[in-house]
Amino acid sequence: MFKAKVFACCFLLLTLPPVQAAEAEPSLYQYSGLFQYRNKDTAEFIDAARQTDLLTANTPVARVFRYIYVQGQPDLAQYTPWQSIESPSEADWQTLKATDEIYYAAARSLMTGFIEQDEAKLKALKQELLITGNKVAVAQVASMLAVLYLDFKQDSLNALEELMYALPEIQVNNGNDMYGLLFDKEFVLFHLFAILYDLGAYESSYQYGKAYFDLASKTSPQMMHSSDYFLMVQLASHLGKYNEALDYADELQIVAQQEHPSAQLYALLAKVSVYARRGEPGDLQQAFELLGMAKLSSKPKDWDVVDEARMLAVNTMEAGLRRDMPAAKALLTQLKQVMAENKRHFNLTDFKHVTELERFLAEFNSDTELAIKASYQLVRQERDKLLNALNNRLDKLSRGMQADIELVNFEKLKANNIAQQQAIETANLKTIIVLLVALLVGTLAAWLFVQRRRIHQLAYIDPLTNAPNRRFMFNLLTKVFTKARKGNCIALLDIDHFKKVNDTYGHQTGDEVLVKCSQLIRQRLRSTDQYCRYGGEEFLLLLKDTTVHQAQEVIDDIRSALHAVTSWQSTEEEFAVSFSCGLVELSTYEDIDKAIAHCDTLLYTAKNQGRGRTILPQGAMQPV
Repeated sequence: MFKAKVFACCFLLLTLPPVQAAEAEPSLYQYSGLFQYRNKDTAEFIDAARQTDLLTANTPVARVFRYIYVQGQPDLAQYTPWQSIESPSEADWQTLKATDEIYYAAARSLMTGFIEQDEAKLKALKQELLITGNKVAVAQVASMLAVLYLDFKQDSLNALEELMYALPEIQVNNGNDMYGLLFDKEFVLFHLFAILYDLGAYESSYQYGKAYFDLASKTSPQMMHSSDYFLMVQLASHLGKYNEALDYADELQIVAQQEHPSAQLYALLAKVSVYARRGEPGDLQQAFELLGMAKLSSKPKDWDVVDEARMLAVNTMEAGLRRDMPAAKALLTQLKQVMAENKRHFNLTDFKHVTELERFLAEFNSDTELAIKASYQLVRQERDKLLNALNNRLDKLSRGMQADIELVNFEKLKANNIAQQQAIETANLKTIIVLLVALLVGTLAAWLFVQRRRIHQLAYIDPLTNAPNRRFMFNLLTKVFTKARKGNCIALLDIDHFKKVNDTYGHQTGDEVLVKCSQLIRQRLRSTDQYCRYGGEEFLLLLKDTTVHQAQEVIDDIRSALHAVTSWQSTEEEFAVSFSCGLVELSTYEDIDKAIAHCDTLLYTAKNQGRGRTILPQGAMQPV
């Protein structure tokens, strides 16, 4: 992902010459303008170069640009006189620096970073420009350092540091001839957005992603790709911002139409995932319709490996949404195998998307074991990235301390005390490194603890009402059915006319009703009792050591408390709600499903008899 973005910026943005260079070196415009031919046919580039004096001029700037073009496009060396081009001297580089420092920073960091991949030289270049006080030029080198860390060292933490360092001073690509910059603010924001997503910092990634989209859509929409929109759809959906996710999904479909046909499958799959996560009435039908469109638009005879993987993802999603988990798991296995056998066609983010898909389908189908397994896999991927970044960070700190120690040793050498001082400083260094390792271990332990809590929340807690979910309750009821069940009751509650509440007052008010109902249930249950959000507007209660008639009194108390609530924060309208309920005692049932099924039947009997009431089994209608 990162390399493609960088090269696009390198060879498109350098076509914009700086105003400062116009008087001192007019040919700088011509030489830099040739970058627009970099991704085209080599012969076309040579024809364009012949319209300038690039090959004949014996100037420092010409020598610099000739060398850049030959190094960046090796097949140029097949053509005379490109074969005999030599590297520019330090004097040539300094002449370019005197002509324009920003262009000097852009050109030299391009050579040092992409061609030589020399971290030490880039840092020296950064220090050189810091002395001049040109913050914009320094930001160019910091951006190149970030790319070097990302693409060649897989070091996310140091890359983040350099990007944050560059962000305040890096210039916006305003689309005119004011700047001849290699990197721009849009580029830096994009990489912050993508790195934080890979590390699992979704809230921060979303904020930088919004800033990137707001800016790039105005200044350089041609640089935005379908993969950028796909990440924003995933982030907004993860954070429960479903309307925004759907807006980004709609934009993704428009952008995907200008790209490869398989990108259109990706766009449809992104929108399907939003509908499936949101789960409002009609969303599932919308998801199936989009999946049908994805199949109709595919042409298997034209598929490559990436197309095959994306169609497997479409089929996996469809099987999962139809609750056919055996088929979904088989397709997931096939998808992982295709990607594993063709790793060069996919990046780490692609593999993360597959794991996200696996976790989502597991949660959708209440497959607790698979959901936890996928969650741990995501945590492991994020942990590995963070651990690698922290290790690199520790090495960087150690090297910095070693440099300081050498300086101290040099000073002590003059005082004929080098041996003693070296021993002291080495001991200090070991102590500091031990402390850093302890800090690293502590940081990782704290991070893993937070991740485990997040996994537990995802697996067992309903995010809206903060009540336990159906998976948690089924695990609890499984344990209940292994023992004597006499005196244990379950009740299934369903809020009356809930769809009318949503349609009349809006989904925000509907959510508030669910939250209030959950709070009132929690307040009126004993510590030995339990409840869960069973689905939609339904709640399932487990009341222990209770007869059905005692349980009925608890249910009536909850109903009275809910009916007394008439004022709501999300609307100025006043209204009251009630619920219907089916209630059974567990000892007469062989398994959980039969008990809940009977509860559900009694619930619908209550609905048919006028709602706002509790129905018990026939044999328990009168108290003993």
